[in-house]
Amino acid sequence: MTKYGAKKTQVNGITFSSRLEADRYQQLLLLEKAGEIAELKLQPELQIMEGWVDPETGEKHRSRFYVGDFKYLDMASHAWVIEDTKGVETAVFGLKWEYVQSEYPQYVFRKLTRSDV
Repeated sequence: MTKYGAKKTQVNGITFSSRLEADRYQQLLLLEKAGEIAELKLQPELQIMEGWVDPETGEKHRSRFYVGDFKYLDMASHAWVIEDTKGVETAVFGLKWEYVQSEYPQYVFRKLTRSDV
């Protein structure tokens, strides 16, 4: 168990960080098989801060990324969707979530909870 009570769960040899994420993955596989979505990807990364070097110290700072749970093409709307499953929403997630949506308007962002899955 993690500090938020999520239990790692395996599906098709893939380990998910929570039962909720694993359940959503199984739903998305069915939607892909039915032709409702396409090109399902796990753990899509979107850069939210470019790496930089401190001009005074020379210290290197690495790029920062938002990592979603799923990315897929919704065949009905022809829109790319980024999904995140959340049992507990932290303050850090909330900030990244708001920022990534403003930086990547070409995607539809969906946050799902247990009641959605």
